[in-house]
Amino acid sequence: MVVGTAIANRNRREIEGLIGCFVNALVLRTDTSSNPTFTELVRRVRRTALDAYAHEDLPFEKLVDDLQPNRDLNYSPLFQIVFVYRMLQHHRLNCRI
Repeated sequence: MVVGTAIANRNRREIEGLIGCFVNALVLRTDTSSNPTFTELVRRVRRTALDAYAHEDLPFEKLVDDLQPNRDLNYSPLFQIVFVYRMLQHHRLNCRI
């Protein structure tokens, strides 16, 4: 199973405050063979995600150039599913009943 996700690519303190788009695409390829249990699948996805984040500085364009997949402008060359994760600030709600 191959899923793409976007990463902010602001992993160095000196660029955190810069204005601009530093988004990079990560390709997450998880082995779903041998009919894994849900727990095992979550372990595999976790390992895949951690491995991908360890290489997040590799530009997506460089990966595509190195792999040279068949290209079709109708879809992304390495994945057709995108997972979007947003971290939201937690706000404490004070409710009176």
